[in-house]
Amino acid sequence: MQPWPGEVLEERSGEIAVGFAALLTRQAAWRHRRVETIEVLSHEEVRRSVSVDFTVPLEHRDELRLSDREWVVPLAVLDKRKLVHFDLFGEDEYALPLLRSDEVRLIARELLYLMLDIDVEDAELDFDASDLIERVLAAGPNDTETVTARVDAVAEQAPEFAALARVLTSKFLLCAVLDDVGRRRLVKFAYDEPLGRPDRRSHFYGTQGCTEAASYHVELAVPEGMRARSADIVDNRTGEQLLEGPQDSDRPGLHYVAGAGAEIEPGLRVNYATERGGFLVPAMLVAWVITLELGLAWAFADLRGIAVAGGPAVAVLLSISAVFASLVLRAGEHPLVQLVLARYRMLLGTATLAAVAAGGTLAFRGSEALLNWTWGIGAVVALVTAGILSIEVARAPATAKRP
Repeated sequence: MQPWPGEVLEERSGEIAVGFAALLTRQAAWRHRRVETIEVLSHEEVRRSVSVDFTVPLEHRDELRLSDREWVVPLAVLDKRKLVHFDLFGEDEYALPLLRSDEVRLIARELLYLMLDIDVEDAELDFDASDLIERVLAAGPNDTETVTARVDAVAEQAPEFAALARVLTSKFLLCAVLDDVGRRRLVKFAYDEPLGRPDRRSHFYGTQGCTEAASYHVELAVPEGMRARSADIVDNRTGEQLLEGPQDSDRPGLHYVAGAGAEIEPGLRVNYATERGGFLVPAMLVAWVITLELGLAWAFADLRGIAVAGGPAVAVLLSISAVFASLVLRAGEHPLVQLVLARYRMLLGTATLAAVAAGGTLAFRGSEALLNWTWGIGAVVALVTAGILSIEVARAPATAKRP
């Protein structure tokens, strides 16, 4: 009778942990290259597509063996959260099996005990190691600070154990089951990730993967209609710039590898801006047209006489601005573009409403005082809107020249 898969993993978890210990302490020695593409879904969420190019060392292949034709390989370390829209593929885009969280916990438990044995050998412990290990494995986002404090308390007595326990408190091992480790492999995975600090224009994306491979490359898929004014890799702990990226790019790419043992929290800091040709320039032109219509008529025209002679016709003329503005406020844009442009659309909408209100008083033959007030205030509102939009056009990057 063949044993159940869970029984096989439980029996092999100790040997697999030995192999993991060797691989995780020298990740750059067998992971040749890691490439990430970050696609912005909104100001709160991105999608990461990662490819890992690696070769499992010959001397550790037997330790990672799960069965005659199955090997368990740690691909990456991810934050403890539910994997959303997760995909795992091999070189030929075929789906690969993934160890469940409870299965990974079996290996992680053995790995922690192994590190503890290396640290203390036969020495007596003055803390309950079993309880601490179970707390590390079961820790959630709300428990990270408390459990980490307990781990730090034993760091002097068990430094290697504490270093691994800190990682496993907030993160988990992403483990794939492969049918062949006798050659160089390329495995791809993708998942949606929420942003910890949502913002309109400035985002921070963790790039801890640069410490997990000999070569690391990250590329940012900027939403249509936007540019990355700056894209730099920085240390999230200190704010120090580690690598300066390209300026005003529609698809910035950065290559960076952290030094071995570097105690940094690397991340990609990006500042976004909308291209001037998408919305800002047409909006600016609309605002200036409204300004001229209202301002010149208020300053030089006989509004009361026009109201008597041709009010309805002028009202129709002014309503063209509202129609043109509605064409500018088009749907189908990227959510981040909509968020960034929301305030400018509100300004343009205010100027358009001022034009409609002025045309309305003319069409309904308002009093001379009412005409002067509505047209004067409308002209000022439109002028302020046109000025703000003109400044933003001057500051915005040019539209990208795409092939």
